[in-house]
Amino acid sequence: MKNGFTLIEIMIVVAIIAILAAIATPSYLQYLRKGHRTAVQSEMMNIAQTLESEKVVHNRYPSNATIQSIYGSNVSPIQGQALYKLAFATLNDSTWVLTATPISTSSQAGDGIICLNDQGQKFWAKGATVCALSASSSWTE
Repeated sequence: MKNGFTLIEIMIVVAIIAILAAIATPSYLQYLRKGHRTAVQSEMMNIAQTLESEKVVHNRYPSNATIQSIYGSNVSPIQGQALYKLAFATLNDSTWVLTATPISTSSQAGDGIICLNDQGQKFWAKGATVCALSASSSWTE
């Protein structure tokens, strides 16, 4: 009686591992993409809190502010690979819109634009390139 594995048995195990890897990899990448999106949404909420604090103190939003002066950078995350380009616009002294656009060379490319405004309206849609903020829009899938 011989001890060991035959070539066929080893090839079957390799095939099973390859199938499991083919199934798991896309799920893992989707998980990472969603995690990065959630991180930038959290950063956007922190920026919104900063803007609201500014309004409480000065009774208006900063009209000449840039995203760099508020957040310290125009990309998110600040450290590591940039995944989103952040933009801030004041429409007047009492309204603003904050957007995060996936950088085309990052792992978030094609994930969709993320928006937040002074009324707390949120927008995200997979693959979207334009904000469609409304009372019913949200950041959920």
